[in-house]
Amino acid sequence: MVPSCVPDQAGNRPYRPSPVSYVPTILTNLQAARVSFGLYMGPGKAREGGGGYIWASCSYFYECLAGRQAKSWYPASQILTDAAEGTLPAVSFVTPTSLISQHNGFSMAQGDNWIGSIVAAIQDNPTLWSSTAIFITYDDCGCFYDHVSPPSGQGIRVPTVIVSPYARPGFTDSTSATFDSMLAYIEHTFGLPPLGQGDSGAYDYSDSFDYGQSPLGTVPAAQSEVPAGERAWIAAHAAKEEADPT
Repeated sequence: MVPSCVPDQAGNRPYRPSPVSYVPTILTNLQAARVSFGLYMGPGKAREGGGGYIWASCSYFYECLAGRQAKSWYPASQILTDAAEGTLPAVSFVTPTSLISQHNGFSMAQGDNWIGSIVAAIQDNPTLWSSTAIFITYDDCGCFYDHVSPPSGQGIRVPTVIVSPYARPGFTDSTSATFDSMLAYIEHTFGLPPLGQGDSGAYDYSDSFDYGQSPLGTVPAAQSEVPAGERAWIAAHAAKEEADPT
């Protein structure tokens, strides 16, 4: 659980000297193109007492963990404030904290409510809603059951839901996609170069959108009642999770 030995572009050293050459990420290319981004990740930066290392999607890169990209790293909860104020950057990455992560053993209802609150905050801001695409996905499968065999070489399937005024309503996109597809979508939207072979040839969800359709209206995000047993479990574990999110 330490940062990788990939040095940042400016030559700042990570935790130990390394012969590993610099590796760019999508954040590097967004910076180069002067496209704003925000990292709304877990409880916030570990170096500020947030314990957020394991909840940061870019924490294996020194440039993001402690370099110049770290200034764009915020607690996940700030996504709600920034959406309400209309100050979201052009690209936002959001990951939860433990208690709302929907991992096995945690409350699925509370996680659903958190996801719904983010979508609602964006929908409630007309300026944001008119120009936003939200990709809701998971970093693993749950692995209980899947009635469809995954495409060869791509591992177990994970769910992905796209929310946007320009998403095709009631549409299921059957084109094979991977996490590289979200990179491809960002790259094609903002005119960024690909990072490698994976995203350069990835499907970019083009069939999921119709930018010529009349923009879809908002849909109220339902908030589910969290059962009493789950609320009791959350209350008993909340303090520990905040102190030790691992």
